[in-house]
Amino acid sequence: MLILTSASGSPGVTTLGVGLALTWPRSVLLADCDPGAHQSVLAGYLAGRSAAGKGLLRVAEAHRDRRPLREVVLDQCEPLADDHGNRRLFLAGFTKPGSASHFGGVWTDLAETFDRLSDVGYDVIVDAGRLGSAGLPVALVEHAAQTCLILRSNLRAVMSARVHLATLRDHPRLGETGGGLGLIIVGESEPYSRSEITKALNVSALGVANDQRAAAHLSDGKPRPRKFDRSALITSISDLAATLAVRLERSADLIRS
Repeated sequence: MLILTSASGSPGVTTLGVGLALTWPRSVLLADCDPGAHQSVLAGYLAGRSAAGKGLLRVAEAHRDRRPLREVVLDQCEPLADDHGNRRLFLAGFTKPGSASHFGGVWTDLAETFDRLSDVGYDVIVDAGRLGSAGLPVALVEHAAQTCLILRSNLRAVMSARVHLATLRDHPRLGETGGGLGLIIVGESEPYSRSEITKALNVSALGVANDQRAAAHLSDGKPRPRKFDRSALITSISDLAATLAVRLERSADLIRS
């Protein structure tokens, strides 16, 4: 499982999540676990498509009824895109901002379910939205192969990341020496380089291009620009997807061994 989160507003978490899900080299499930209930994928990339009552709250109902969650989670998903090869699914998130506070013990079973989806050929990408004062659900972090903080390369974003990294590092899996924490920089050298940010925050970093025209298709469902598949954004996201998919596979292999 891969977790995407941010420390400050609008760095592109949902845009990146959708882009990764569309370019992921294996079958993948993108889960909207943003506690703010912004419904960003439904309202954005999916252009207002209704979830038809499906999503995390139905998963919570199944958990309450003590039903096995793996089949429930897959049943509650909608197709993110038509793909004749790998399957690309989307699990809609909370419908009210307060719903996440009542999710409680569901996170543990859901995190274990996300983890076990690899047994049926799915990787899971979690859009966790903006990082709050309470941090991320502990169970998700415990089962994640990689937790990535998304930020832009300006001073405001770097300073916000520095503050919130302390919260992430409170989790033993993401401590100072833990390998499960990383940065993804949107728009390197605008103005700070990846190496400068890595040194300042003492966390390894990957990067993607800042291509607003191409990003608008992923974030807001706007028409695909010409040469979208060869745009700087999609090229860099495809490279990032390949790198992160290898990390998830290695993590799964370590668990099996």
